[in-house]
Amino acid sequence: MSTALHMSTLLAQVGAGRIQGGWEYIWAAYGIAWASLSLYALSLWLRRPGQTTNDSKE
Repeated sequence: MSTALHMSTLLAQVGAGRIQGGWEYIWAAYGIAWASLSLYALSLWLRRPGQTTNDSKE
């Protein structure tokens, strides 16, 4: 009987097993991912070949 009481107490502390809310973290993760991809694309565009401005052919 003591084990059943202990299990019911433990299950009551755990909860229903569903995450409530959490959309803020999902949107933050999407924002970080898009910002990272955008910055990477910008860095590739800035480092593209054929647009050398520092080369001086004398």
